Amino acid sequence: MKLLLKLFIAYLSLTIITGCQLIESKKTTPAPVEDNALDKSRQLAAKGRYGEAITLLDRASANRNLSTAYSKELESFRDQQKTLEEELNDQLLISNTSALKNQLPILTKLTQASPDKPHYYELLQETQETLLSMQKALSECAWRHFKRNNALSKDCLTLALSLKQDKADQNLMEHLLKEQIQYKKAVAKEELATREQKWKKRIDKNLAEAKRLVESGQLKEARLALNLVLKESPKNETAKKLLADVKRTLKKYIENLLLAGDRLYRDGEIESAKATWRAALTLDPLDLRAREKIQRAQRVLDNLENLRKTNKDGTKNP
Repeated sequence: MKLLLKLFIAYLSLTIITGCQLIESKKTTPAPVEDNALDKSRQLAAKGRYGEAITLLDRASANRNLSTAYSKELESFRDQQKTLEEELNDQLLISNTSALKNQLPILTKLTQASPDKPHYYELLQETQETLLSMQKALSECAWRHFKRNNALSKDCLTLALSLKQDKADQNLMEHLLKEQIQYKKAVAKEELATREQKWKKRIDKNLAEAKRLVESGQLKEARLALNLVLKESPKNETAKKLLADVKRTLKKYIENLLLAGDRLYRDGEIESAKATWRAALTLDPLDLRAREKIQRAQRVLDNLENLRKTNKDGTKNP
């Protein structure tokens, strides 16, 4: 009896503990968050899985009134689902019609090759009648989509007009083609504007860098930068004026360096004169005067070196 009582008390204690744990679990388990359901449904819709997105929102809102966000999102998803379903069905219509239309020449040849087999002619007639009924559906497809999906509308129209030359469909095709031309022109204009904007930014950036180089005294680099600007923008007046100023300043520097080298040369400072003229040549690699002076100085240095070697050999061999 005591054993049974102990077992009952143990069972009762375990039941109470388990119940407390369940209560605690219910307290700590967070309720579904509306934002999470919305975010998840939007992710599903973005992948074209509208049915799952709608089901998720319906399930998340089962125990409470729909909020404005839920209502708008559900309505949007249902509209998108309907549109996608229509487009896919119409693509299927185009595919089936094209396949059936491709059978016409084969069936025609069969009826001509075997006129004694009437079932070929009957099949040809059935195919033609089916295509005529499809022509109406294709026309409806074109008019249904022309405001929201130009490409699909045009595909439906092209096939519909190949089956029957309907005046209203022809007018719609002309309208779509005009829209397509206008769209291409608008895209080309936008692309041109984007390229011009990038080009202008690049020119402005290079010009700003050239000005910085001028201000820091790096005239050789500034000249190179300005030439690059003018290569892309030959009529850039700012770059032209700045380049002219840089060239004038460089010309003065070169003249001063050439004169300084001449003075050093006359004073017998051949190496120093050569280095000075080389500095001038660095500023303008096309300056023939500096190049000739350097060559002359080098010849003098070579002659002096040969003379030194001759004198040295003469001293060793009296």
